Amino acid sequence: MRKVLDGIEDPELASRYPKRSHLIPADNPKSGTMVTRALFGGDPAVLVYPDGRELLFTPERAGGLLAIVLLIGCALVWVRSRRGKDADVIQLPPRTRIEARDSRGLSLAA
Repeated sequence: MRKVLDGIEDPELASRYPKRSHLIPADNPKSGTMVTRALFGGDPAVLVYPDGRELLFTPERAGGLLAIVLLIGCALVWVRSRRGKDADVIQLPPRTRIEARDSRGLSLAA
């Protein structure tokens, strides 16, 4: 949680992430839903673990038919979250890029 709060105030830390990134603590019980909503809304999401490691999810920019599919997906995510199902599961839009990073923001795998 500390890294998430520090990222708000530290321009150097914030520059590691794409614009509009949502920094979400991994230990938040609703983290899966929060990441899923950000991604289906077209925004990157960073799942930050207590030891500083993180997963960066970057959705592909959508246009045309893909945008319609994402809108439908976003509606389904919203309906499922209202029912309380799969609250801790991250659902990914098509062609989402995932990058694992260490506590310094250096890529471990992509």
